[in-house]
Amino acid sequence: MQEGTATKKVNPYDKYKLDPEIKKQGIWYEDEDVRILATFAGTENSRYDKMLKLRLKPYETRIRNDNFSDKAFHEVLAEVYAETVILGWESKNDAGEFVSGIYNEEGEILPFSKENVAMGFKLGDRLFTDVIKLATNFNLFRRGQQEEDAKNS
Repeated sequence: MQEGTATKKVNPYDKYKLDPEIKKQGIWYEDEDVRILATFAGTENSRYDKMLKLRLKPYETRIRNDNFSDKAFHEVLAEVYAETVILGWESKNDAGEFVSGIYNEEGEILPFSKENVAMGFKLGDRLFTDVIKLATNFNLFRRGQQEEDAKNS
């Protein structure tokens, strides 16, 4: 380094921060029949953290004793996601157009609501697993990620 030349100090932790705009707007999970808009599900989503702790509190003893089934955990998690992570849900109707709402078991599209989102995840556990992967993928919500993606395409 030359004398008298100042270098800007780079904070190495900046790359581990979420982009507030991406987090606010969410990211779409897209399938041929369903699109789900989700925000980040992790430590930088305090509503998610608080709600998950609150909903799991009644099961603490069962969890500690390893007596809390995966199925029961996923039901609680689906309710937490419905309330704190999922921002929108669209389903393809009979005309092949995406409309806001969630299919029930009878094939009717119900309005978007936290109760219907939780029901949709219970009916489609594979779909829920895919949405969990999206919502917990920090890199998708990272600062500068969109610019980085644009450079690589």
